[in-house]
Amino acid sequence: MRQIHESGENYLEVILDIQRELGVVRSVEIARRVGVSRASVSKALSVLRDMGLVEPAYYSDVVLTEAGLARAKEIRHRHDLLCHYLRDVLGVSPAVAEHDACRIEHVVSNELIARLEVLLAEADRAATPTKEQTP
Repeated sequence: MRQIHESGENYLEVILDIQRELGVVRSVEIARRVGVSRASVSKALSVLRDMGLVEPAYYSDVVLTEAGLARAKEIRHRHDLLCHYLRDVLGVSPAVAEHDACRIEHVVSNELIARLEVLLAEADRAATPTKEQTP
């Protein structure tokens, strides 16, 4: 499979979010959320189709393939993890954390993501009171 660019990853993430929220994904909703024309969405979907990440959906619903769904979930996980770290550990405002995570998620290494997973899991465990700690 050829390399997917940042914009393609953003489209996959938006498609996943719409699917989770509305159940059905239409190009007009993608265009609204990304802030581009329907023609731009059509071109992006064509590239994603060629990569095997979305089902052919020229005039109907947009559906992620198994590979597209896996990639979209990975991107969403990276985004959520980075947001959590920026907001809850570093104390960055939610708006800035969201914006920065959206940019960072595309360039950080898998090693960094793995370390963040461990760090945040440990921090979450430390912040959750055990039965012995509750009155």
